[in-house]
Order: sequence, then C-alpha cells, then structure tokens
Amino acid sequence: MARTALVMREALDAGVVSSATVLDGGSTDGTAEEALQYGIRSLHIPSLQPELGPVLGKGDSLYRGVHAVPADWYVFLDADLGNICIDHITALTQHIGEPNISFIKGGFVRVDEHGEPRDIPAGRVTELVGRPLLRRAAPQLTYLSQPLSGQVAIEGNLARSLSFVTGYGIEIAMLIDVFRLVGTDGIVEADMGTINNRYKPDDALEDVRDQVLAGAALRIITMPDYGLVMHGQVTNRD
Repeated sequence: MARTALVMREALDAGVVSSATVLDGGSTDGTAEEALQYGIRSLHIPSLQPELGPVLGKGDSLYRGVHAVPADWYVFLDADLGNICIDHITALTQHIGEPNISFIKGGFVRVDEHGEPRDIPAGRVTELVGRPLLRRAAPQLTYLSQPLSGQVAIEGNLARSLSFVTGYGIEIAMLIDVFRLVGTDGIVEADMGTINNRYKPDDALEDVRDQVLAGAALRIITMPDYGLVMHGQVTNRD
C-alpha cells in the first residue's frame, strides 16, 4: 500500500490526476495511516451507505466510493501491484478526452517479482474462464489483453450508472455492462507495459474462477440463446 500511495502522490503532484482517494473497506493493517503519510485521503467505506450492511469486497467499495466522490472520470487502481509507478497511471489516463471514449481498460503483461513474464502472461483465470466467457457474451472484446484487469479509467456518469458485482466477478461484469452501454467505440485498451501483481497458487484459484463465472452469469443470463447454470452467490449493488 505504501508504494501505491507514493505513486498516487506523484501523480497528483505531476497533474496526471486532480485528486486521489484510498477506498478502505475496513482494513486493519494501517492502510489509512500509510496513505496519510503521503497526503492521500482515505474513505472508510463501511461508514458510507451503512444501510447496505457489511462491505462485500472490492465491487461494493467501488459502488459506495463513486457515489461518495464526485468526479468527471475515475481511475481505479489495485493497491497491491508490486511495481506500480506513475507511468502506469499516465497510460491509463492518456485516452481521456478522446472523442466517444468513456472506458479505458488497462492492458499489460504479468511479470513476477524479477520482471520475468509469467508462463501465462494474461493470467490463468483469464485464459481458462474470462476469455471463453467473453467469446459468448461479447466476442468483440476478446482482443483485450487483460479483460479481468482491475486497472481501468471510467467516465464519471457511466461509473455511477453501473451496478457493481461483488467479489472477483466485478471486472468481467463491469466490462460486459460497459460494452452494452457504450459499445466497442466507447472502449479502448491502454498499454501499461508490465505489471507485477500477487500470484495465487493453483489450489487458491477455484474461488476466483467460481466468482468470475458467477459475475459473468449475472450478465449473460439475460442474453438470448445463452444459458449458464451457476451455484453459489454473487450480489449486485444497485
């Protein structure tokens, strides 16, 4: 978190972004204090819209966050990227202001802590689950190098119009929702270079896979000629 907060400070000082906020879903590891060291404010998400109940992960934090922080554009950045730098944020913001563009998806090559590309640079869940699902739901989006990436920039009104799936299904559900609203003309991929994010062992991917499936199912199930049977629970914030 400290590295991410430092880069947020650099982006602010360089004028790449006009404000920066950490969405704290109720952490106990000193997140707010670390952010404050760099002059970055934190929002205690459980205090926002408490009538919704306990915070249900990233999607819930994003939903409450975009309705608490007014902005023309939002740049969403995961806080656990090992090599995050200001160039990554610059890449995500470079298409803002282009005609018709309202959603920027971060594309990158996944690398390990030594900067070496991983065996499956796009990620195992992306290639085994995410991309095959997109072939059925929105084949126009299969070109994206990282369809499950959490590094995105989104126009403010568009963000506030979305319902956000909780859990690991947030990214694919958001992508399908945005595609339905703005089409491919409103979506562009930004080349962020390389990203080092947390590696999960194979035996820890089952829950990720199931939640991605469930998140996509919430969207695909409403489309004609597609059927998915899901077990488990995924919640929309709308």
